[in-house]
Amino acid sequence: MSTRQSRTPILVVALITALLLTGCRPAAPATPTVVPVTPTPTPLPGTPTPAGWTEHKSGDVTIWLPREWEVLALNQGDLQAIFTEFQKSNPELAKIIGSAEALQGVALWAFKSSAIEAAFADNLNIRRSPLGGQKITRMEEVLPAIIDQYRQLGFELGVTETNRQIGGYPAAHIAYSYPVVLADGTTTRLDGHQYLVASATDLWILSYSAVPGSEDAMKSVFEQSAESFRVK
Repeated sequence: MSTRQSRTPILVVALITALLLTGCRPAAPATPTVVPVTPTPTPLPGTPTPAGWTEHKSGDVTIWLPREWEVLALNQGDLQAIFTEFQKSNPELAKIIGSAEALQGVALWAFKSSAIEAAFADNLNIRRSPLGGQKITRMEEVLPAIIDQYRQLGFELGVTETNRQIGGYPAAHIAYSYPVVLADGTTTRLDGHQYLVASATDLWILSYSAVPGSEDAMKSVFEQSAESFRVK
């Protein structure tokens, strides 16, 4: 069995888990509308640290976000205690996380705090998936199976970039929208951007989701934030 064949199912499970553990339940799958994939990345600023942004560190990772974002940094430990404390101080944001179990494997979860009274908020979660000694040098080798699974779940896929680099590591970007049931029971579609960064030992999964209606405004924020991601 080839290395690509053996690792792809593991990565698919990790990515789907990272995407769906956001306090939202997937709605019934619909026939997806797929935008043709392009391998050409969009040039981005070299050091995306705009005025008013703050650097956040959690364990091995560093990332920049706008100052108004609320950040829950995690070094694992007692996840139930961490979630309970966050629930006390940020009850609306805790509903988006859903439960302590959703924090398993998460390095950092961040929310745009100006929307904390809504059923959903622009947010980011960063997850870590160990590669078990395997090495990813070409992201295009692992993305086709992931994209196929997203289509089967009823995702509408946008631009997919497989030949990027973030922090000196191979990286990829997947844009999509997907149907969900929010914490208040309403059904909607969320726009998301997932950035995959393959370090020497781990696949880092940065999943950004936008509140309906904020997609255009948040796209550049997500891009700049993802480009600032660094691993020790």
